[in-house]
Amino acid sequence: MLRGLLLSLSVLLLSPAVQAFQCFEPSPVYLSLGEQYFESDDDRIQVQGHEKKLEVLEKLKGEWDGQLSELICEGSEEQPEPYYREGEVEADIRPSNTALLLMSLSKEYNSHYFEGDKVFLMNKGSMFSLRINDDYAMAHERERRGHGGIRHGSRFVEVFSEVFIHTADAITVEWMLFSNGVFVYSQRLVLERD
Repeated sequence: MLRGLLLSLSVLLLSPAVQAFQCFEPSPVYLSLGEQYFESDDDRIQVQGHEKKLEVLEKLKGEWDGQLSELICEGSEEQPEPYYREGEVEADIRPSNTALLLMSLSKEYNSHYFEGDKVFLMNKGSMFSLRINDDYAMAHERERRGHGGIRHGSRFVEVFSEVFIHTADAITVEWMLFSNGVFVYSQRLVLERD
């Protein structure tokens, strides 16, 4: 119990909102737990999806559009090559059985259109912390995910996500992705209701 409290406290103190990460930088949770990071799921929290506080996220369902910015880490840990891109985005926030925030995204980068990107944030079965009030939601999740088939193995994924609710019609959604304990990707969406 005390270890879980200390872990939650360290996650809050090292929140991505406070700290920017460099490509392939170790996760603060990995630095805290060491190799236990890949095995520990004792401290997961139970979220059913119908709790009263979650109504804040329910109100976000619908169509949105705005701007996006991404950081994709390429190269290797020894020679990271950060790749930045910006564009326009249309987002459809939908109900989901598995995630508190499911977004279907259509993106446009320099006249190149990409449709069909689905982002599942705040997955109910993999959350270690969740903080929600009327204008903010923050979650931390960790889980093992397949690489697309038995032969491709799996990776351990950690996501820090935040939703800033500026008004009923303006939000910012940010998330940072760590793979096998190191930072590899982030995305920021600045959205207005369509």
